[in-house]
This record gives sequence, C-alpha cells and structure tokens, in this order.
Amino acid sequence: MKLHNILSIKPIFYSSLLIICGYGSNIYAGVENICEPNLAMDDRSLSSCSNLPVLVPLNDSQTNMLLLLSDLGLATLKPMTADNNLWDASYGTVPFDAANISALTENRILNQREKLSQKDEIIFDERCYSFNSGNAAFISQVKINKNIPANEKQLLINERQKMNQCGDKIALIAVDPNWSATTRQYASYLNASILFYNANYTAATKIYTVLSTVEDTWLKETALYMLIRTSLNSAYATGVDQYGDVYLDNINQNLLKQFLDHITVYLKAYPNGQYIASARGLMRRGLWLSKRQDLLVNEIIWQIQNPKSKFYNLEMSQLPAEIDRRVFNSQYFNVKNLTDPFFLTTYDLMYMRMPASDPYRPITWAQLTAQKEFFKAQPELFQYLQAAHLVFVQNKPQEALSYLPKDNIKTSNYLQLSQSFLKGQILEKTGQKQAAEQYWNQQCAQARDSFQKGLFETALSNHLAAKQDYSAFIGKKAKISQLNLQRNFITQVANADSLQKIIQSNDSTLDQKQAATYTLLSKSLVHQNFDLFKQSFAFLPKNADQYQGYSSKDEQLKNKPDFSNFIWNGATITSQFKCANLQTLVSQLSQAPQDPLLNVCLGEYFRSEQGYSLQQLAYAEQQKSSFSGKIFARGQVYKDILKSSSKDDLHAYALYRSIQCYAPSGINDCGDAEVGKPVRKQWYDQIKRDYPNSTWAKSLKYYW
Repeated sequence: MKLHNILSIKPIFYSSLLIICGYGSNIYAGVENICEPNLAMDDRSLSSCSNLPVLVPLNDSQTNMLLLLSDLGLATLKPMTADNNLWDASYGTVPFDAANISALTENRILNQREKLSQKDEIIFDERCYSFNSGNAAFISQVKINKNIPANEKQLLINERQKMNQCGDKIALIAVDPNWSATTRQYASYLNASILFYNANYTAATKIYTVLSTVEDTWLKETALYMLIRTSLNSAYATGVDQYGDVYLDNINQNLLKQFLDHITVYLKAYPNGQYIASARGLMRRGLWLSKRQDLLVNEIIWQIQNPKSKFYNLEMSQLPAEIDRRVFNSQYFNVKNLTDPFFLTTYDLMYMRMPASDPYRPITWAQLTAQKEFFKAQPELFQYLQAAHLVFVQNKPQEALSYLPKDNIKTSNYLQLSQSFLKGQILEKTGQKQAAEQYWNQQCAQARDSFQKGLFETALSNHLAAKQDYSAFIGKKAKISQLNLQRNFITQVANADSLQKIIQSNDSTLDQKQAATYTLLSKSLVHQNFDLFKQSFAFLPKNADQYQGYSSKDEQLKNKPDFSNFIWNGATITSQFKCANLQTLVSQLSQAPQDPLLNVCLGEYFRSEQGYSLQQLAYAEQQKSSFSGKIFARGQVYKDILKSSSKDDLHAYALYRSIQCYAPSGINDCGDAEVGKPVRKQWYDQIKRDYPNSTWAKSLKYYW
C-alpha cells in the first residue's frame, strides 16, 4: 500500500488545503501525515513528499544516494506505481514520496551475506535480525548431521520451532545427559540462542565460548560468529536509554573492544567462512559505536568500490538510511572525513538547500571548488554540482550552462537525466517560457522509462495548464497521461470555460467529465456565479445522491466525486425563516442575489455537512483562483445584516451566528475577516439585551 494514501478524505477538500498552504508538502489532519507532491518542481527546500529522479537539493538525501548508487552500477530502482483513480490521484510516477523508493530498490550486484527470510528483512533490532533464517539454518544442519540419532534430530527440531518470536522470555531447554554428545552440544547452542534472544548476553557468551572449541564444524564456526553479535548487542545496550535513544558517549568501551576483537578472531580463523561478509558488515556498526566516523566512511567507500569481493555486504535498500543516521545525522559528523564523490555529492546537495535555520549555511562556491581534486575520476559529476550551485544557490542560471553538456544529452543514467532537467530549469528561471515548453515537449518524446516520462511530463504540464490547454489533459490517450496531473488541472487550474469544454467534449472520459462537473459546481457556487451553477447542475448524474465519496455503498462510487453534496434539502431556521433545497435556492439567488434571507440560507448550506467542503474550498480560492466573482463568506452575510436598521428575528439570528463563527476555538470559521473579542463581546451583549427571550440568546454562554 502506498504511504501517501492513508486517510479517507474528500479529495476536493485536501486539494484545496494545498493551495492554502502554498502547495506545502505535508498536511496534518489529527495525528496523520498526508504527503502531497509539489508539481512546480522548482523548489530548493527539502521535501520528502516531492522527490525527483534527478540530483537536486529538494530531494531527501537518501533519494540522491540511491540515484548515485544506481549510476555506480550497484542499485536498480524499480518504477513507481501511480495512483489509478483520477478523482483521488495525488501521485503519478514523478514527483514521488521518498518513503517509497527504498522499498523499490534492489541490489544490481548481490551481496555475499547469508540470505535472510522475508520476515527477517522487516526487523530493525539486530538481535532479532536473523531469528527466522536462523531457524532454517539450524534445522538444516540438524537434518544432515550424521552424529545425531534420528529420534534426537526431531527433538532438536521441535525445540527450535518452539522459539517462535524474538524478544519473548523463551524457556531454556533441559539437556538430557543420556543424549548423544553432539545432540547435547546442539541443545546447548539452542540455549545460548535463547539467552541471546532474551537479551541475556553474559550467559549466552559463556555457552558460545565453550561451543567455539567443539569439533562440530558448523557449531564451532557459528558459535564464534555469534560471539560477535552477542558482544555487539551487549555493548550497544550500554548506550541505550529507557526510551530507546542511543548515546554513544555511554557505550562500554571494554565491551566494544571485545566485539571488534571477536571480528578479528573470526575472520582470521575463517578467512572464507560462511559469515565473513556479515561479520565485515557488523564492523561498520562497531565503528559507528566507537565514534570513528573516518573509518566508518572509509569502510562504506571500500564496500562501494569492491562489489565483487567476498566481503561485499551492502544492501542497497538499506544503505542510504544507514548513512543518513550514522554519518550525516551524527553529532560527530565532520565534513573533512568526506573525500569521495559519492559522499561529497550527497553532502553538497544537502547544503545547496534553502537555509532552514541557524547555524545552517549553504555551501559556498569556494568550498565547492576546493573539492575538485576529489572528483578527478568523475569530472562530469563535479561540473554538474557547479552548475547546480549556480542555479540553486547563486541564482545565476545563465552562467550554469557553461558547466553542462552543449549537445543533446542521452539521459542513459541519472547524472545525464539531472543535466537534462537542469537545462530545462535554466530556461524556466531565465523566463524563456516558450523555449522551456518546447524543450520539455522534446524531452518527453525521447523519454526512456517511466521516471523520465513522469519527470518531463510534469514539467510540461505546468506550461499547458497555464495556457488552459484543456485538450492536453483529456481523452484516453491524453498528452498528459498521469492521472494526478489531469486531476490537478481540472480541480485546481482550469477556468470555467475549460471545465465546460471538458464536460462537453466527446474526447473526455467519464472520470474527467465528472471531475470537471464537480469542480464547476463547487467553484461557481463559491464565487456566487449562480447562473453558471444552474447550467452545470444539469450535468449531475441521475443518481447523484448515491455518490457519497468514500462512504458510498456502491464500491464503484467510492473513488468518484461526492455529488451528494449538491443534494441539499434545505433547512428551517424558524417557522418564518425556511430555506429551500439547493437547486431552488440558487435559482432564487440568481434573481435576487442581495436578498438577506436567501444569503443566510446559502450560509446554512455552507455550514451543513454537504456544504462544508465548499467552505474549505472558499479559503483556497481566496489565495489563488482561475474563477471570477466575489467569494461567498457567510460571516460577511451576517455582518451586512447587522449593519441594517431592522430589529427582527433575522437580525437576532445574524448576531447569534456571528458569535458562533468563533465557537469553540476562538478562530473564525465563516470565511470573512476576523474581529477581536471586544467586538464579539458587543454582539453577545446586544443579543442578550435586545433579544433576551430568543432561544439563540438563551443558548449562548460564551463569545469565545
């Protein structure tokens, strides 16, 4: 399941919130985090929700690392899965949520570690890392061991299978003295493992130490290897507090030395052993715990440069997270330890971002230039970094062109794709809009894979949307094929004319027509274009009441617009003040748009369950809109009534509603300009004084 589809929220609602937040990448509703992509792609602020398949500052650093690892021939990045329902499509293939790319990454060159089971691969506690695969390895050895009697083999297998969950307080096995010597040794190994998984490292060490001297070759080597893991976990535990946070200064150095010594002993005893790659990998953890960042970085670089080695142990899907945590996010980080293009490129792009806080400072041109010596083997990568610095930090895009290839770029790797993308960005930033559109169009036609097509299509869509070229977004073979881009145009950018043409076009799909109909109805009502609403109402599905978004009883309607929002049966304010259904009300307003009661009734609709999403849309439309017409704000309706000289029930109701606009948070929920508490106090005193017997006055206890 994709991480960004975690809440069942009406799409028109959260799409509107995006505009309110300036196309921010994170939106919070309760405690959940919804990722939304920034389709402009021209930001240099870190955004985990809007990553691109090119080397740019806005990417999460782990994404940039994976792109670099792919270019080094070590990683394969599988295509992203795009949302496949137009109405709630947030993501195409590009931009993508950084949280998804690691799961889509595979080793191009297999590492030499012992293969773990699928269950093991999702475990983050090293102690439990091989719990399931260890089960398989133990049972396999027992089955082939000729020194274990058949009946005792089954006994050992049964005992190992009882160990079904790491971390439980697993009971030790009672070793029967009548068992064969080898069986007793294997049973002791199980007890040592039980103690290990129970985090009793001292007792486990004693047993493993004895077993490392026995004649059984598998037990001897495995016990020696387990001494490495036991001493590692024992040392690690000394630095972990009650909340799970690690403090390297608290690590017991004697235990850490024992751990590193055990690695040396094992590698010397078994230079071609079955665990040598794993042991070498665990050494990185020891270097991290010992705060030797210099050695840790050197070890990672050695691994990257030696993928054919018997010690090669890198897992591409996990390496960037490891580097992020143990190198770049470490309090002991020192840029002087970075002398390799892989690390330096990652670091440089991090420090080309928009300054977020002190003491962060972007990397200077002089600091970047000083790295040139380290890029001798990859001069083209260094030139790209110089171009990126000129574009993103110095704001000198034209000068950056001299650091990019002059000819058409082949885009056969991610560096070349980055160069190609940066060329287009330079056209954008120098105001060459027509040339930029032509460039993106050309790159789109030459795209080699879904990442490239998604990247260039998103860039091109911004130009076509700005031109209101609706035809590019409709049809089964639309020029802009990503559904999230089609949805963005229809719900966010299209003006009334474009929406009407989409609805009426024979080329439009049903989903495109319905998205346009919902948007046209919503925005025409928000902008008080009542005639347009009346015209568009004819396009509602005949069974509009059954379109209830994610609450629809019909599964096929769950990912469709919530047309039931426009089936409002009116409201009764008092026996004298009654509101007609929405369709009738809009017809009345088209004839008498200034009528106070009719506007109050429209306010009743906007604050109803059906109309509340339109009230949220109104906030977004105030920030940016392709529609004309004054935006409806029910708070202003109440204020206009309060300005009149009439003293009647409608006046009393306007007072009541004006105060209720601020309930219960003290924040205005009615779309008009806020007023301070003194004004609300005046309204409160007035309704209590002038309309003391009204149910509204009696119900009010606060003015918030």
